[in-house]
Amino acid sequence: MSSISDDQMVMEILNFFYPRNTISEYDVTDSLGDLAAEMYAEALEASAAMHLVPRPTYTPSLSWLVKEGVKTFWRSRGEDEIYESVRVTVALKYKSEFSMTKMGI
Repeated sequence: MSSISDDQMVMEILNFFYPRNTISEYDVTDSLGDLAAEMYAEALEASAAMHLVPRPTYTPSLSWLVKEGVKTFWRSRGEDEIYESVRVTVALKYKSEFSMTKMGI
C-alpha cells in the first residue's frame, strides 16, 4: 500500500470482518488491500439490498405495507452501515482466501 492512511483503512476493514484475528498496520500488503476492498464492496452491496427487505412482525395488512415502505425509504437513505448478518456472511465467504493471502500464498 502506498500510504499510512491506506494501510490503516485496510487494517480497520480486515479487523472489522475478523475481530479475533487482528491485523496490524505492518501486516498489510497489496494483496490484503485488494481483498479488503473486495470484501467491503460486497458487504455494502449486500447491506443496501437488506435495506429493501420488509420486516413483518405479524400478519401484514395494508397499513403495515405503507409503514414498511416508509421505513425502507429511510433505511435506504441512511448512512452506509453493514448489517451484522452481512458481515458474518462475507467474512465466512472470504475466510480461506484471507488466511492464504495473510500467509502470502
